[in-house]
Amino acid sequence: MTLRARRATVLVTLLFLAGCGGTLKESRKEGRADFPGAKTAYDRGNYLDAIPDFKAFIEQYPGTDRTDDALYYLGLSYIKEKDYALASAQFDRLLRDFPTSPLQPDALYEQARCDDLQSHPALLDQTETERALARYNQFVDQYPEHARVPDAKARIQVLRDRLAEKLLRSGRLYAKLGREKAAEFYLRRLLTEYPDSKWVKEASQLLTAVIEKQGRKREVIDTRKDGAVPPETPRPKDDPSLPGNQASEAPG
Repeated sequence: MTLRARRATVLVTLLFLAGCGGTLKESRKEGRADFPGAKTAYDRGNYLDAIPDFKAFIEQYPGTDRTDDALYYLGLSYIKEKDYALASAQFDRLLRDFPTSPLQPDALYEQARCDDLQSHPALLDQTETERALARYNQFVDQYPEHARVPDAKARIQVLRDRLAEKLLRSGRLYAKLGREKAAEFYLRRLLTEYPDSKWVKEASQLLTAVIEKQGRKREVIDTRKDGAVPPETPRPKDDPSLPGNQASEAPG
């Protein structure tokens, strides 16, 4: 066998092992259905040792009074290893299959955190941001007295600011392109949906400039006078400059 062929064989084997076990180190360890042992490994920070043992316990004992604990710590272990999708799956199973578990609030918070950790800056797609925001809000609504509510509220504000920034970027882009109606659409959304955002001042100033460019002087005067968002004037439904009447909206 040539050197190139041997290297190709080794690479295929490594990829197979990685696909089967999540990580190469994890795949080499035979899991034992030993919750105390898995928890000890977790407490010591040996997450790759804890993961197969938690998995073995869950598979062998799917309905015990410790299965929800095993799912929770398995999820936390995956978070420590930055495998947020697998972590979220464990918390989802805990929430779905163990509705009376005392770990329900923490599992919901951690699932929101998984989405949060996978979210992107405002320039990129915000699907994970929106999902994290929905779950943080659900956590705060359902468990208002929980000790982690202040942390959840802090993240809610950060994520709301990010979504507001996304709208502001779209408004800036369309204003720069001279498409004032499209810019107005995004800026109004920002001011309506995120009135507590740190981007409100800039959005208000840009909206005023956009309205002024359209020759609507009275609205500009009223806006500068009282800080209110001017009422939206009707637009033709087939106006090609409006978002939703185009093939695509702002990039990102």
